[in-house]
Amino acid sequence: MSEMKKIPVILQTDIGGDIDDFWALVMILKQPWLDLKMILTDTGHTVYRAAICAKLLELAGRTDVVVGAGIVEWPDHRHGKSHFDWVKDYPVASYPGFTADGVNRFIEIVKASPEPVTLISIGPAPSLAAALKKAPEIASKIRFVGMFGSVYRDYSRKPGQSAEYNVLVDIPAARTVFSADWLSAAITPLDTCNFVRLEGELYRRIEESPDKLVGAIREVYRIWLNGGTRKDDMPAPEASSILFDTVAVHMATTFKFLKMEKLNLIVDDGGFTKIDPAGKPFDTAVDWTDLPAYEEFLVDTLTKQLRNPI
Repeated sequence: MSEMKKIPVILQTDIGGDIDDFWALVMILKQPWLDLKMILTDTGHTVYRAAICAKLLELAGRTDVVVGAGIVEWPDHRHGKSHFDWVKDYPVASYPGFTADGVNRFIEIVKASPEPVTLISIGPAPSLAAALKKAPEIASKIRFVGMFGSVYRDYSRKPGQSAEYNVLVDIPAARTVFSADWLSAAITPLDTCNFVRLEGELYRRIEESPDKLVGAIREVYRIWLNGGTRKDDMPAPEASSILFDTVAVHMATTFKFLKMEKLNLIVDDGGFTKIDPAGKPFDTAVDWTDLPAYEEFLVDTLTKQLRNPI
């Protein structure tokens, strides 16, 4: 691929619930033009989520990346930890860049950056909202790219709207995110990200890849399918789950393969993302121009057959 200037990136994620965040983090690590500086884990079990990130970063040889646990809102019990067996014995406090004060570290990194930072936001946002309320001026140094909302299509992929999960879990936090004065802002709502699923030959390439990070995807995917518990005799899956969050990672670099509309958006009382002239402008991925090409690019990226997406 041709030379590309590296893009400083922070990932904000609720990794450890749905499996698509794990795929998204591997996708970031596989793209050399994305210079990952920090991961802020958000929503509930944030230390558990940080452990997943830290273990994967160690596997990737990327212990230079800061891992910050966001606000801890839920008690530290097993419920909701669908990657549990992968990290149950991992000592996250020993990871060189771990901090339990992820909100303040996030603010510090953005302020210290000599150039704008791209924030890839792929989860409910209570910790991100806390950072914006504490230091609202950081938004002007951030290119925001998120997986949020539903504009023209709902979870069933039919015309309509759904109160999308990343918004609905914490509506006040989502409103803070949608009203921030970002340097630029883009989202992939359900209209586009709800269609990404690898099957057939593309998924077989994931199952057959010798790459160690793809191997980690396979391992954690099986644990996720079994509700957080390892089962070594599980048959190989024939397809991925829906890989919502990978689209936000892609949009950190390019909008290729996507139909974009500039929409002014707000979050209403029910957690729906509404077009409203009073809202902030978002570059919104409302449809695909070539979904098969995107899915092929995703598999190429994960299996080290990199192509320039521009």
